[in-house]
Amino acid sequence: MTTCPNCKSFRLWKYGIRKNKRGTFQKFFCKDCKRQFIDDDFLWMQTTKEVVAFAIRHWRRGYRPSWIVQEIWIVFKIRRSVYALFYWVRKFLPLFDAINSLPLHGISPRLHWDYTYIKIAGEDAYWWALKDAIKKCIVGWIITTTRTKEDAKASLREAKRRLPTSFDIDKLEIVSDGEQSFPRAIKEVFGYGARHYRYKGFKDKKNNNLIEELWRAKNYVPEFRTVEQAIRFFTIWTAFYNIEKCNYVRESYEAYKLEKIINFRHDLTIQVL
Repeated sequence: MTTCPNCKSFRLWKYGIRKNKRGTFQKFFCKDCKRQFIDDDFLWMQTTKEVVAFAIRHWRRGYRPSWIVQEIWIVFKIRRSVYALFYWVRKFLPLFDAINSLPLHGISPRLHWDYTYIKIAGEDAYWWALKDAIKKCIVGWIITTTRTKEDAKASLREAKRRLPTSFDIDKLEIVSDGEQSFPRAIKEVFGYGARHYRYKGFKDKKNNNLIEELWRAKNYVPEFRTVEQAIRFFTIWTAFYNIEKCNYVRESYEAYKLEKIINFRHDLTIQVL
């Protein structure tokens, strides 16, 4: 539902239409603050919605910014700089962040936990993630440059933030490898009610194959210059991934609002990893 961008009021009147180079938009009048506005996330932007959606979809796939700018010229005959691409990503990042902050209802009591290596400025960094055993969605993730117990706890706290209030922590089981710091980290974050299972190998029924499949995404991950750049990339990547995997996320208002901008549910859908 549309709200006033000034006072967030729902008391609105439809107040005619406005036409510009990007199309026709409904105008609204706020009864509370008397402000007129249009429901358009591209306000003050000269680039069309299709171009921005094209750029963000390809950013998520790990393509180089310079390549995306070239493709924009080839497909749309519009010249844009790499800095314009960075501006679009920063502008719409809060929408992706809102999707990544949704509580995940209906997930299983078993989470698979691990980390993998990525490159930031030529140095090793770590992508931590916890994945649900049934819905296959990512429950929590972080990017770190170290691999300490505090980093492990930070990844668990991020997953705990996504758990709904109805989730029973005493039934939680976390499956991981034999990393020595993991058991202590689990106890300090989730308490002694949560169980930790160290899988014995790939033939073990509770192995970590589920999250190992997630690491195939590294084939599409570029080498980053800064940690902030890596976080922006995985914020977008994870939001798209969970929209594809989880009905609750896909049917949320946040995903609906994002779909109005990116149009990811139709012909130009994202690649499912």
